[in-house]
Amino acid sequence: LIFISILQSCKVQHEKPVYNPKAIEFNDKAVQLMQRMEYDSALILFNKAIKIDKNYYLPYSNMTGIYLSRKQFDKALQANNKIIKIKPDLAEGWTFAGMLYDKQGDSLKAIKYYKKSIEIFDNRINNPENKKDLAANRLNRAFSLILLGHEKEGKDEMRKLKSENPDNLMIDEFLKLSKDDY
Repeated sequence: LIFISILQSCKVQHEKPVYNPKAIEFNDKAVQLMQRMEYDSALILFNKAIKIDKNYYLPYSNMTGIYLSRKQFDKALQANNKIIKIKPDLAEGWTFAGMLYDKQGDSLKAIKYYKKSIEIFDNRINNPENKKDLAANRLNRAFSLILLGHEKEGKDEMRKLKSENPDNLMIDEFLKLSKDDY
């Protein structure tokens, strides 16, 4: 659920970089293969997309999903860190890397990554140009706060969001979860 939320947040970014159309085509075909759980074939196409366009981060994001489904957390972390290298302002990538470091037992590194994600979310939230995505950024920031160990602050932000968006059932589900659940 959180991985889906992170991926959704990636789609709402305002910047529209131009990626190589052939790389996009390979990525799209690979996603179709992923949906059929043909992971090895999908990985081949994701790697082709990356070879064509080194700045196209979505194949790495999709590869992360495959590695997670296979419980290959080291590979998921490597792919996720490539996303951060390509797109260092992608707070969701920092959050997710923190989760992977936590999963590996490296809580010190995880804390560093959560703090970085919160810094980026704060910048987005305080930027008047990002008002369209304000709720998503606040919710993701709340996740990072909870993961950082600031559960009360994160849950308070979620409750505030819920009062502002009473029809958002997803927030209700997130409020039920603890850091370990995330």
